[in-house]
Amino acid sequence: MRHFEAVYRLLSFTAAAEELGLTHSTITKSIKMLEADWETQLFHRTTRTVVATEAGKKLYPQAVELLAFAASVRESVSVGEHELNIVGGPGVIEGMIHPAIMRFARRYPRTRINVSTMPPHLAAEELVQRRIHLLVYHKASLAGLPHKDRMKVTNVIDEPYWMIHRNGHSVASRPHTFEEVVQYDWALAGYDRLFEQSLPDDVQSMLEKNGVPHYRLLSQAACIELAKQTDILTTLPQSAAQAMIAEGTVEGVPHPGGFRFSIGAAVLYDAGREPTVEHFIECL
Repeated sequence: MRHFEAVYRLLSFTAAAEELGLTHSTITKSIKMLEADWETQLFHRTTRTVVATEAGKKLYPQAVELLAFAASVRESVSVGEHELNIVGGPGVIEGMIHPAIMRFARRYPRTRINVSTMPPHLAAEELVQRRIHLLVYHKASLAGLPHKDRMKVTNVIDEPYWMIHRNGHSVASRPHTFEEVVQYDWALAGYDRLFEQSLPDDVQSMLEKNGVPHYRLLSQAACIELAKQTDILTTLPQSAAQAMIAEGTVEGVPHPGGFRFSIGAAVLYDAGREPTVEHFIECL
């Protein structure tokens, strides 16, 4: 299957052999054996060109997924070694990942952990291709993903959002309605389109009318710094907001819009009960 993938991608038996460190005849025999075993032709070959047949075109995406799955299985059974690839939203990464890693490392100290962020719909494709093991996003974002019927989602946290601002901000002079606070400038981290589309139509219309958020940032820490040093508002989950308010660095109140920080962890249904992934979800 690896030989087929290389020939298809490079459109050359010679180039595939060079990339894989094999002889041309080895690659040729391998493809012939595959075609004979499956009783179907995968390539049209001439002395100068290699073109995939319809069967070859159908096989290629499945071959990529099979090879990725094989690599994942090989890593998972290697003694003392494993790699856990996680993708999440910026707020999740900055606020939840590092305490989870500390808990996780007590049981699996030799497991390598890679954490990154990307748009949720791209992350869903990476999960299906088995290049990552775990998605951690707002549940509204997970609900709008492609392939969601192939995913098992575990509820991780659900708490109110709080509105955060600098000490002495005019917004603190009296209680404000949601309609009033959206007239301020806002900086939000990880405010992706799927979450936006999950909001009620009247809320979407109000946000669009007022241009909220004015600053859509990858970093939650940057949003907090803007809120500390300017009249820009931001939002944090209740637990994080109350900790910062207790330190005296910011002020805040429950978000007038009533939004909630509802985070889910998604894995593929058919990925099996990988103990490291299951434990990392528990640590979250």
